[in-house]
Amino acid sequence: MFDFLKNIIGGAPSSILGVDIGTTSIKVVELSKGGSSPHLKNYAALESYGHFERSNNVIQANAVKISERETILLLKALFSQAKFSTKNVIASIPSFASFITLIEMPSMNEEETNKAMAFQIRQSVPLPISDIAVDWIRVGERTDENGFTKQQILLIAIPNDIITRYKNIFKQVGLKLKALEVENLAYVRSLIGGDKTPTLIVDIGARSTNASIVDQGFLKHNTQIDYAGDTLTQAITKGLGISYKRAEELKKQRGISGGAGEYELSTLELPFLDVIISEVKKVKDNFERNLGAKIQRTLLVGGGANLIGIDKYFEEQIGITCVLGNGLLFVNTPSQLSVVTKELQTRFAIATGLAIKNFL
Repeated sequence: MFDFLKNIIGGAPSSILGVDIGTTSIKVVELSKGGSSPHLKNYAALESYGHFERSNNVIQANAVKISERETILLLKALFSQAKFSTKNVIASIPSFASFITLIEMPSMNEEETNKAMAFQIRQSVPLPISDIAVDWIRVGERTDENGFTKQQILLIAIPNDIITRYKNIFKQVGLKLKALEVENLAYVRSLIGGDKTPTLIVDIGARSTNASIVDQGFLKHNTQIDYAGDTLTQAITKGLGISYKRAEELKKQRGISGGAGEYELSTLELPFLDVIISEVKKVKDNFERNLGAKIQRTLLVGGGANLIGIDKYFEEQIGITCVLGNGLLFVNTPSQLSVVTKELQTRFAIATGLAIKNFL
């Protein structure tokens, strides 16, 4: 689904790397064939700390461009240390570098749908069709308030220059790029699989938060929120007058639990976390109001999901069950990795979902 590099995929290799390139980090998971589920063979992560001193020094900003030079250098550094057994890669494209929208139209046959989608693409994507790679999938249907049955189609478009940049990056590093996929689809695969429960997935990264809604096992909505983990760190930095790096350490150590000696820290963070939650609630309420499905749970993923106390706070504010997402749900994991399982489940959900794609 949504293989924007279909022409170079070929057959599925026995081992694959899922590479998640974020705004301030790169995470890689290696999966290999193993019984009924893929086997976790190796993993690695590399953090770029340049943004601590210079806010614009990130791997990719919230725009449609990735820093090729910075990414190539970081990938080379990571792969020089990690002992991966394959060079085959499936990589993620961030949601802010793509166009994702759910289109509803009257039920019709495949030929009529294809013709209708040609029109919808021109109406929905703010770029010339010659400048984008496009794919879509039928993700369900519903009966509207007037009794008419409508099919739901998820449309995804990626600028061609983004694809070219990624192909060049992995070529320069000496890796074989087998496919590109929007990150939302990857973590839906690793967290949800075929579960039809209406679910809100909140991916809290360093520079942005993505709120996605999955219904009947399909991605049906995505919203980007420009508040995330770094926003909380900056609040601590300014409030306590300490360095960015020290504030990040304190945030990870204490979270938002607000216990003795931690009250001041949590009061600095909560106003900004409340902004994220407010936006997430809007996404949930709008979806339920417009499309009818009642969201039953929230899954938290990304580096920000490991903030102590965040799951309980989300649950209190949103009013539905909230748990940390498990990106290893459909993967066989070696017992010796049990000490880092929680971090792998949340931080590596995208990378794992990318790699799982190879075995479907």
